[in-house]
Amino acid sequence: HAPASPATAASPPRLPDGLEDDTAFQTELRQAFMKSAPDQIAELRTLLQAFVKSEGDTARLPRLFTLYRKLHSLTSNSAVAGLTSVAKMASALEALLKELYEKPKNINASTMRTVAHTIDFLAILLEQSSAKDPDNFPPPNIMVVDDEAISRRAVIYALEKASLKCVSVEEPAAALTMLSENRFDLVFLDVDMPGMNGFELCAKLRTLRGHAKTPVVFVTGLTDFESRARSTLSGGNDLIAKPFLFMELAVKALTYVLKGQLGITRT
Repeated sequence: HAPASPATAASPPRLPDGLEDDTAFQTELRQAFMKSAPDQIAELRTLLQAFVKSEGDTARLPRLFTLYRKLHSLTSNSAVAGLTSVAKMASALEALLKELYEKPKNINASTMRTVAHTIDFLAILLEQSSAKDPDNFPPPNIMVVDDEAISRRAVIYALEKASLKCVSVEEPAAALTMLSENRFDLVFLDVDMPGMNGFELCAKLRTLRGHAKTPVVFVTGLTDFESRARSTLSGGNDLIAKPFLFMELAVKALTYVLKGQLGITRT
């Protein structure tokens, strides 16, 4: 009888050769994409500046289409590289640019600001994604408060374009109760509501535990300077005017959601 072999530490299970090759190739793709990403962002910014400076649809629309195509490339490449958050955000902005190209009358200061801010946010996302890009986040909790059913439905529809679901509330007092009992990641508020207006609700929301920094976006027909100032003073983060582009609201919502999920505090 041969003596029993001494016990040895179990080796970690080895991946089949094919899977190891796939993992190595995915890593190589990701590294190549990350290396080229700063140049891609710089090109998007240059194209946007050229578009903003051009006058008349004849000059502007070809530049907008070029910007759209470059963003489409970023969407595809980030998805192939496995950068889920970047691909989601780029895809939403791509859809907004497509809508602006097809309906140039919607090109205005608000939509251009949203495009510029989103390109800046993509740059931040790319920095974060080099170290952290989880594939499966828990679904965000989003609240929409508006006493008008049609307006609530419009916001819900816009959120659905970014694959985001929400809780819809008609009465501000009921919304405040829900906010005091639950954590929400993003809140959309109308301003002109009976009993408690959006500014008052936002100020009260800010005193609740867990909601001192919850992003609040006002969705309102009140877009004068005083209303914008009050939205900021009451603790709001953003304001989008009615009537709004569905994709613009979707892009804003996804930006706030991803910032929260990835713990990004930069703006």
